[in-house]
Amino acid sequence: MDADPTIKTRLLSRPVRSRLGTIQLAGLNKSGFGVGVHNHTLRTLPHYALNYVLGGEGVYRDDKTRADQPVGRDDLVIFFPGKAHACGTLPGSYWDELWFEFYGPVFDLMRETGILNPARPIVPAKGSDYWLRRITNILPPAHLRTRTSADSIVLHFAHVLTDMVQSSDNATVAAAEDDWMHKACGLLADEEVDPAASEPKAVAKKLGLSYETFRKRFKASMGAAPGKYRLDARLDHAVALLYQGRHSVREIADLLGFCDEFYFSRLFKQRFGRPPREFRKQSRGH
Repeated sequence: MDADPTIKTRLLSRPVRSRLGTIQLAGLNKSGFGVGVHNHTLRTLPHYALNYVLGGEGVYRDDKTRADQPVGRDDLVIFFPGKAHACGTLPGSYWDELWFEFYGPVFDLMRETGILNPARPIVPAKGSDYWLRRITNILPPAHLRTRTSADSIVLHFAHVLTDMVQSSDNATVAAAEDDWMHKACGLLADEEVDPAASEPKAVAKKLGLSYETFRKRFKASMGAAPGKYRLDARLDHAVALLYQGRHSVREIADLLGFCDEFYFSRLFKQRFGRPPREFRKQSRGH
C-alpha cells in the first residue's frame, strides 16, 4: 500500500470542554482521501463531526441509501452520532478538507430544532475562503487560549456552524460579494507568485480599486485587514512546509517573503505559541 500523502495540521492541542459542549478535535488536511470510500466500509461515530471541502471532489454514502452522493469544493458534510457513513475521494484522487469533531447540549439542541438535519448531511456553503477564515478564527492561538472561556469558543463555533448551514437557504453571503471576496482572498494567499504580487496594494490594483476602498471593503467582509489576512495565510502555508520537512526554517522564511528568519520566527511564535523549529520537532513526535 502506498504511503499516506496527507499533510495533517492539528488546530487543537487538547479538547475545548464547556458546560455547553465540547470541541474534541479539529484539523486541516491537504491531499487527503477521507474515510471509508476506498475500502468500501461505513464508520459510525459516537459524536458529531464535520468536513468542509476546500478543494477536490469525492462522494458521501450512509446506511440509509448506500448510494453515492457527489461532494466537492464548498460542500459542508455533517456526520451524526450513530449514523453509519463513508465520505472521501475516489481511488487515485485527493482533496483538501477542514474537519471538526464535537458533541454536547448545544449541538443536540441544534439537531432538535432542525439546524442540523440528519436527512440533509451535505450542505453547500459557497465561499471557502470566507468560511475558512471564520472557522479558524474560532480557535485562539494556543498561548492565548487560557484567556478565552471554553463557553465562548463553543458558542462561537455553534454560531458559525449555524451561519454556514443557513447560508445556502438565506444567501447570507451574496453571490457578487462572494465572487469578489473569493478573488481577493485567492490573490492575497497565492502561494505560487512572487510575494510582492500578493501585497495588499498590488491586489487592490489588480481588482481596480483604490487601496483604501479595498482595505475597508475587505475588512468589513472578513473581519480582518487584508494585510493581516495575507500574513495569516503565509503563516498557515509555513505550517504545511514545516510538516513536509523539505526546507529549513531560513528557506521557508525566504520562500514566503519574510525579510529574515528571525522576523519570521517571531511572527510564527506569536500566531502558534511556539517557534517554527520547536513546532517542527513536536509535529514529528520528537
